[in-house]
Amino acid sequence: MKSMKHALTSLAFLLFTFAVDAGITPGSKDLGAIWFIGDSITQSNGDGDSQGSPRKSLYDLLLENGYSFSYTGHHDRNWDGLPETGANVADNLYHYHSGISGIRIGEVGGDTGVAPRLGNFWKRGRLAVVKPNVILIMLGTNDVSNMADAPSRLKKLVAGIYQLPEVGDPTIFLATIPPNRRTAPERANDTKNVALFNAAVPGIVSAFQAQGKDLSAGDDLWLQADTSGFAAHRRLEEGGLEGWCGQY
Repeated sequence: MKSMKHALTSLAFLLFTFAVDAGITPGSKDLGAIWFIGDSITQSNGDGDSQGSPRKSLYDLLLENGYSFSYTGHHDRNWDGLPETGANVADNLYHYHSGISGIRIGEVGGDTGVAPRLGNFWKRGRLAVVKPNVILIMLGTNDVSNMADAPSRLKKLVAGIYQLPEVGDPTIFLATIPPNRRTAPERANDTKNVALFNAAVPGIVSAFQAQGKDLSAGDDLWLQADTSGFAAHRRLEEGGLEGWCGQY
C-alpha cells in the first residue's frame, strides 16, 4: 500500500478509466474541468489541515503525472494549499468546487440539500462560465441518520445533473461513503445505514449505464474513517494511479 496524508476519496476515482464520449480522447492528457460535489469531506472542513484536502490530493497526483485540468464549481471556500492562478473566475483554475459542510443529497425535512440547488449552482461561480467534463460526487454521509429514500434521492440528483442545460455527457464518478464509527446512542444505526446506502450505489450506476450514460461507481474501502467521519488513514492501492494513467 502507498500511504498518503491526504489521499482522499477522490483518489480512488483514479482507478477508473475516463470514457471517450465524455470529451476525453485516448492519448490526450487534457481532462478538462473537474467538478467536485460533496459535503464537509469535499469542502475539507474540520480536518485540521488548512493546506490539504481531497481536491489538493487529486491536484497533486494529476499534476505529477502530466495531466492538464482545472476545477469548477459554484464557490471557492477553503483553498487548502491549491495555487492561485487568477483574480477572475475564468482564470481561477483550482479553487472552485461544490463541497458544502453538513449538506444532504436532497430535501429532508427543512433541509433542501444539493439536488434542488443544482440549477442555482450551475449559474454561479466558475461553474457559470466553465462547465465540467468530469464530475466527482460523494454525498450521503449526512443522510445516514435519516435513511428513508436516501438512495432514491441520490438517483434523482444524478438525473438532475443530466437535465442541466448544455451539460453534455460528462464522465461521472459516484462514490460510496466512508465508514461512520460514531458511538452516540442516537447514531446507533449509522454503521448499518452506511452499508445499506453503499450497497445501493452500484444499482444506481447500472441504471444510468443502461441509458448509455458514462457513470462509474467508487469503492467504500477508499478510506479508513475516524470517529468524526474524516480520514485517519487514507490509502491508494499501489499501482492504481499508474494503471489508470496507463490507459491514456
